[in-house]
Amino acid sequence: MTSPARELRDAIAGIFQQVRQVPNAPYEPERFLAFLTAPPAAGKRVADTFAGRRRFVRFMNAVQRELAICFTQEEWERGFGLDEVAALAAAKRAKPDQGLRLAKKRLEEALRRRTGEPVKFSILMLPILVGAIVADSWLVKGTLLLLWVAAVAAVTALSVAEVRYSRELMSRIEELRGSLET
Repeated sequence: MTSPARELRDAIAGIFQQVRQVPNAPYEPERFLAFLTAPPAAGKRVADTFAGRRRFVRFMNAVQRELAICFTQEEWERGFGLDEVAALAAAKRAKPDQGLRLAKKRLEEALRRRTGEPVKFSILMLPILVGAIVADSWLVKGTLLLLWVAAVAAVTALSVAEVRYSRELMSRIEELRGSLET
């Protein structure tokens, strides 16, 4: 393995250790994503649970941000070995224009969702708001209203965080592209 590929592999392994449920526990490099959770999942993919998905997303986002690359949706869904991810990252770092196009597309989607998702969720949660209006008790009214506001605020916060991440990723890829051009 060449030195730059080795550096990428080591960087990815470092991110993996930071994100996984049990840092520094033994793992199999051929199916390291399965070891993001404890116990490890069968096969090459992470456990199909909320906790497993959350760790996987945190890992993939950290790899993309730190290495200034952008994976396609298909690549997100594939099971990888550590060497496969390192080779893919090296190929993507060599062609930052492709990553920049993909990151711009993701930013556009995130900007659309930033307003669309909170509106959709607030409409979905309308029965709670109606319950707050028609309830007889002020305690019930206040509780339901707070529940509605908290739910809509949480969706809004997630949407804003996605936009912030997408902008940061684009900026990192642009920095990489600029450094390769000089």
